Amino acid sequence: MLSSIRKFSKTFAAKIFIAIIALPFVFWGMGPIFSSGKKNILLEINDNKINSEEFIAYIQKINLNKDEVKRIGKSKIFDQILTNYISEKIIAIETEKKGIQLTDRALKNILINDKYFLKDGKFSRTKYEKFLLKNRYAAPIYERSVANVELKGQLLTYYGGGIKLPKFIINDSYKRENQIKEIDFIDLNKIYSKNTPSEEDIKSFYEKNKSLFKEKFKTFKYLELTPEILTEKKDFDEDYFKKLDGIENDILDGKTFDSIVSRNKQKVINIEFVNSRKSNQDGVFLEKINDTLLKKIFSIENKNKPEFISFDNNYYVAEVLDEKDMVLTLKDQELKKTIIAQLKINFIIKENAKLLEKIRNKKFHEKEMLQLSKKNNVTINKAKINNIKDTSKFSPNLLKTIYKFNSGQIFVLSDDLLKKNYLVRITKEKDPKIDPNSDIYKRYVAKANVEYISKVYKSYDNYINANYKIDVNNKVLERLKNSF
Repeated sequence: MLSSIRKFSKTFAAKIFIAIIALPFVFWGMGPIFSSGKKNILLEINDNKINSEEFIAYIQKINLNKDEVKRIGKSKIFDQILTNYISEKIIAIETEKKGIQLTDRALKNILINDKYFLKDGKFSRTKYEKFLLKNRYAAPIYERSVANVELKGQLLTYYGGGIKLPKFIINDSYKRENQIKEIDFIDLNKIYSKNTPSEEDIKSFYEKNKSLFKEKFKTFKYLELTPEILTEKKDFDEDYFKKLDGIENDILDGKTFDSIVSRNKQKVINIEFVNSRKSNQDGVFLEKINDTLLKKIFSIENKNKPEFISFDNNYYVAEVLDEKDMVLTLKDQELKKTIIAQLKINFIIKENAKLLEKIRNKKFHEKEMLQLSKKNNVTINKAKINNIKDTSKFSPNLLKTIYKFNSGQIFVLSDDLLKKNYLVRITKEKDPKIDPNSDIYKRYVAKANVEYISKVYKSYDNYINANYKIDVNNKVLERLKNSF
């Protein structure tokens, strides 16, 4: 019970999170601004009016600190607290309607039996008080939060508890995931891979989307500060590192790149307009630039100002001379590969859509599947799937889709990135049997109950939406935010 509170006890979320209710009590919307005469009323829940003083008292009990407010943002914190406050109010109304109560004795039993406060198997007042001090809780506030959590749990149990589902629902739940399915399928990629975008298609796509192919290019120069350059020796000795320190100081003192490298001008490397992929505008790849060095140079924000760069015992002085966003040309092979890949995806989308349209209009059956196989000289494969976890042929996500269809149905099966595409027909199904006394059956009883209770909770959320009108006085709320 208290573990959910304790997990968040050091954070702002601990003070406002409604622990038990994972179902959506996100049911309220901002209503119209109240009419005049209600200047101090912050919100109305049906006929219940809540003034700003009551809400301020609620905020004060939360005991926010300035760092939390600054980190999360004042407006966002107020909105979160108000949402939580409204939820608590509605739950209080609901629990009162249903006659759900928590006596002082019941609350005491919850606290003294919490493992976190036990020492040698007995409740420790000292551990309890240390917990309150550490987490900046006043005892009444913490105990109220525990009571709220318990009441919320009882409210949900009221609606979802005690449900005993009939056997056919459990059996159906088991069947949905353990039914044996025999399928015929065509790997559509073997058909789609025969399509190769033409140069005309590539150019047309490029011209239509030219504005999207801009990339940052930089012109710069650099000098690698090797021991041979600085000390005319090969060793990284003390004299070498003194020279490096001197160069760093020169940069800090505002000396120019040319003055720093004046003795080694002939060894300076100049690079004219290259992108972060080491290619110039014409797509020529410049292999000689170190990848890490280029990344460091592209992180330089100031132009015409030398920068000292170091990594992995490599040292450089570099300067960015110019930078501009330039449109890539089709000479850039990476761009061309990207366009080809996009055209192939577009083709797959269109072809899949054509098949789906025929299937939807009942114009594609087993006969058409056979014709598609012969026309494109691709095999119709067969597979036996033992259950929804049988990944011998398909990935878990594709299996979930397969198990949504029944015997005789034909459908297109694709992954999210359209890397795998199949045309599938379920040819046969065999329902599994389950022993009502087995552990597996017990697991499916629990699973079916969870699914059913989830539907109950969604229904209850609709009930809340329909029966509670929430109006927030935005003027009062903004005034509170500004004065906080």
